Amino acid sequence: MANPEDNNNDNWKKAVDLLTGYVLPERKTLFDDLKGNDGIPLMHVRLDKHGGPEYASGFLSSSGWKTHNTDYTIPFYRPSDDSQDVSPGKYLYRYRAHITFLASGQALPPSGDDVIPDYTKTSERLKDKGGWNKEGEKLDWNTNALVRYVYGAKDALSQITMWPYSTHGFKNRGYPVNDADYVDLRTFTEAAKAFDRVVKFFEDSAGTVGKWDTEDIGEGSDSWDGTSAAIFKQLIHKLARNYEGYADQLNGKGGDSSAVTVDGVTVTSEPARALAEAQGVLLAQAQKLYDAWEAWKAESNPQRWLYDMLQNARLTLFDTQYDKTDIETVSSGGPYATWHNYVVSTTGFQNDIVIEGKSYGKPSEMTTWKAIADEAVRRWEQSVQDWLSTAGAEAIVDIHKAFKAAEKAFDTSITDKDDRPLSEISAEAEADAEKKKAAAEAAAAKAEAEKEKAEAKAEAEREKAEAKAERDREKAEAEKEKAEAKAEAERE
Repeated sequence: MANPEDNNNDNWKKAVDLLTGYVLPERKTLFDDLKGNDGIPLMHVRLDKHGGPEYASGFLSSSGWKTHNTDYTIPFYRPSDDSQDVSPGKYLYRYRAHITFLASGQALPPSGDDVIPDYTKTSERLKDKGGWNKEGEKLDWNTNALVRYVYGAKDALSQITMWPYSTHGFKNRGYPVNDADYVDLRTFTEAAKAFDRVVKFFEDSAGTVGKWDTEDIGEGSDSWDGTSAAIFKQLIHKLARNYEGYADQLNGKGGDSSAVTVDGVTVTSEPARALAEAQGVLLAQAQKLYDAWEAWKAESNPQRWLYDMLQNARLTLFDTQYDKTDIETVSSGGPYATWHNYVVSTTGFQNDIVIEGKSYGKPSEMTTWKAIADEAVRRWEQSVQDWLSTAGAEAIVDIHKAFKAAEKAFDTSITDKDDRPLSEISAEAEADAEKKKAAAEAAAAKAEAEKEKAEAKAEAEREKAEAKAERDREKAEAEKEKAEAKAEAERE
């Protein structure tokens, strides 16, 4: 079992500080300002000699809670020499311990249903030294550290688990949450929405720039020829691809998935979903801590632990003292003798306070009462350790796991889908331009050659046609002359 005094194990404080920003005092300091005389935590003890050794009726009948005008009284016997070992037949004297519970003002015995008030007090009657209330100075005490730890923690957890899920401006038992420390779970929502806006920007921009790339300045658009224009065209293409890639990377695996934040906002990008998951874990753990406090409530009042120990001590005195006494009747002697009934010890009488079988010392010594109060505090702290610090440790582990899981959504750097540098794009554009120029020149040369070839062919055809026409004309002329000559011959 963990040592409750080891504040390194105060995971309750760590978890509450982390989840709310309401900084709890160190557990080891809770009772520094809540001490009575002689450094006794939680109570002031004043001893009163009632008399003796004569028997007094009613001495033992009135004791316990709210008796003799104080919070708690315990009657006890002791021999005149206050020795630890008491032999049978010793005369016993009557004493009463008057105990003031420093943090209690209620009529009923302390319980977990109490809410210890936050106050500072200086007593005009109680002294801070000695057991007879005659030494030292006026007693001062303050409950603030204790009530902040017990009730402030609960109220801070309640604050963070309810709308608007923030401890900004929260103040409890006089202590505010500093502006640098407050927790606002809705900031996770705002951050998640910001990532979704970035993704939407990239998606919308990818669509817009993609339209420029494919429609407005796409293939076959001669208006974007030339080196500078070509470089710009390639940049637009690069931008369109990268915007699309950025959106895909931010959406991550399960890009069609969504998550809902604690304040009801649906988010879709991978970082946004991770933030929503972490936010949900924080809220769930805060609620678990609040529930743990409610389960611990019955043990929350350290005065109850002290009360139970004092009850056990008082009732045990029946076995160790009250039932180990007898009445001895003694005559004063002489002709007018008087008879006195003295209380004397019998076998088994113990001049000490025993609780659950353990001796804490003689009731006349303040070290005894301090040991009892210290043990009550230790038991209360063990209760804190078992109930609250255990829950706090679990919360811290779960929160750590949630943030480690969320980190994975931010681990991968956003990379370019088209990572070509401008120099490469420029070189490619220049090469494309030279290639196009060469192709154009080749096409022009080919066209010129074809034109010359066609013209030469046409000239040859024309000359051929003219030659044929000349031959035909000459033939016709010859035929004509031949015909005329024949006709002339026939006439003759």
